[in-house]
Amino acid sequence: MEVNGVVFDLDATLVNMGGFVRWRDAHKEVKACYLSTECSEEMVERCSGRGLFNMLNLVRDEISETLPDTDVERIQSGAYEVLESFESESVERCELMLGCPDALEWLRERGIKMGVATSNSERIAEEILRKRELRHFFSAVVGRRPELKMKPYPDQLLKCFEEMEVDPSEGVMVGDSVRDVAAAKAADIFVIAVPSPFTKRDVLVDAGVDIIIESLTELPAKIRELTA
Repeated sequence: MEVNGVVFDLDATLVNMGGFVRWRDAHKEVKACYLSTECSEEMVERCSGRGLFNMLNLVRDEISETLPDTDVERIQSGAYEVLESFESESVERCELMLGCPDALEWLRERGIKMGVATSNSERIAEEILRKRELRHFFSAVVGRRPELKMKPYPDQLLKCFEEMEVDPSEGVMVGDSVRDVAAAKAADIFVIAVPSPFTKRDVLVDAGVDIIIESLTELPAKIRELTA
């Protein structure tokens, strides 16, 4: 296999930011934001019960059926701004995941392009990468954009490869969650999972993960095996 590009998830893959975000409060505020728009209470309540990030996708899917794209993007932008305010709390506190800098340096030395595709705020992702002195490794960072569906849809991942100028057939996705695996498989991209303590491995297998590693310290060896 020829590997010319690697796209990483952010939270729990490159850095631990989620442990420093008040997700429960964020969920309540995002829900309230949706309720302040033309979204129906019944729909928001139903989607909210599926969890925060599922709610973001589900609400988008439902309002897309009846509202023009401009209204969908306006409503999503408002929800994203609310969530971003909570994610900003992690910028100063988040920590690098085991093996992160060394794995990125190994890929850089071999001329493999890198990108980030994350369901987190793009602005916050950029800020975290700069503060941790990682931004120079990446030729593209794609976070939440109102015009893109988030993982498990493949939109963000494909956009990242497009901005990296790498054919997805020559790329690898590295993430920690079933959403990452599902997005990669939907785009027919080879996917390596680095499970977090909260990730159920059997779910990753069921979703079609190609390789599971314990930390990014194992990534160089796996890429070598793929390209041998």
